[in-house]
Amino acid sequence: MFQPVETVASILENYASRGVFRGFSRGAAKSGKTAFKLLWHRDQMFDLIFDARNKTLRMPMVLPRVPAPMSRGLKQFVAAQFSADLLEHRRIDRRKMTLLASNRHGNASLTVKIAGSNFEYATRKLIHLVHEIYLTFLNDGRYYDYMIEVFRLDPDKF
Repeated sequence: MFQPVETVASILENYASRGVFRGFSRGAAKSGKTAFKLLWHRDQMFDLIFDARNKTLRMPMVLPRVPAPMSRGLKQFVAAQFSADLLEHRRIDRRKMTLLASNRHGNASLTVKIAGSNFEYATRKLIHLVHEIYLTFLNDGRYYDYMIEVFRLDPDKF
């Protein structure tokens, strides 16, 4: 049986090998924490920190330079992922993990607290959620100016 850090690493490596991430690296474990770097959406480098002792996964910056109204919208979007209105395979099960979206110094972050031994479940759900943030949340029309400004997108090609 894998240790929790190997479970998390294996899932992330699998995503990387399938081309979900354009870059991937695993740092050394230190004080029960292992940091992973993912080159992903909009060619951003994402840090994912797994804390085996506290059973948490944290992405300290999912979105940079997030204004307060957008931060509130993101928190609502994240909370909606637990809704019984979503199909079961799309929904996050509160019995397996909890999730906190926060905004520190303008950077939106996500922290997952893993219940029991649901390391695989929580890792997959976190990756899927970040993917949904970039594909659904940001593309609903309200954040057009944000995307152009922060990600330097060409408005004629976007």
